[in-house]
Amino acid sequence: MSEKNLPEPPEPVSWPNPSSAASPPRGGPTGGTGAGSPPRAPQRPEQFPPEGEVEYERSVIRIPFNLKGAAPGANRKVDVMVFDAYMRLIRQAPVTNGLGFRQFEFTIDAWELTNTFSPGLNADVTFTLSDTVQPRSICIAQQRERDYPSLIVYSAIYDVYLGTTRIVENQPGVAYATPVWEIPPRNVTVAFEKPFESDQFSFSAGCCEGMRAITQEEFEAGAAAARAVRGQS
Repeated sequence: MSEKNLPEPPEPVSWPNPSSAASPPRGGPTGGTGAGSPPRAPQRPEQFPPEGEVEYERSVIRIPFNLKGAAPGANRKVDVMVFDAYMRLIRQAPVTNGLGFRQFEFTIDAWELTNTFSPGLNADVTFTLSDTVQPRSICIAQQRERDYPSLIVYSAIYDVYLGTTRIVENQPGVAYATPVWEIPPRNVTVAFEKPFESDQFSFSAGCCEGMRAITQEEFEAGAAAARAVRGQS
């Protein structure tokens, strides 16, 4: 077959790419050190934090809601919700597991969302941890020689509220991120599956970005605001 008659190669498929996926880990090379060059980022840590502790974190969570019972006059079929999330977790000290990989376990002790109004539903949608024993989450090194990069997996059981009404109870959800280069994770997208379906809306996959450490006072203020939306003190 002549070269001019060869079939055209298929066009590459363009997959969604989270904004942090192409970003180098914080502390990686950032350029030269000569005159006029930007300063290098701080050196990233080489090991997991040596001691257990309580962490307070804030992040942005994006979840597309597929609307079924939209508010009167609403012509949208999807609400892309952008929540402000507040989380308190209890992290254990790291250990070396039976396969020779370093890991630490942690428990999500509190999780609240603000910025919760859905125009399509004309109501606030909030998430909060269920009043039950929460499963352990884990962060584990991906090689025996060092702690980073690692894989982190978040596990939680939660309730969903529409306004002040609880519409689902004890729903399990899992989220993960890799590669993780520091704790708490920075500059990485957390992907999660928190499936839910009702006669008004459904959702499944979402993402979490912009995770950062906050003070206990900032966490308490955010959690209180979220409880107020549900009519709880």
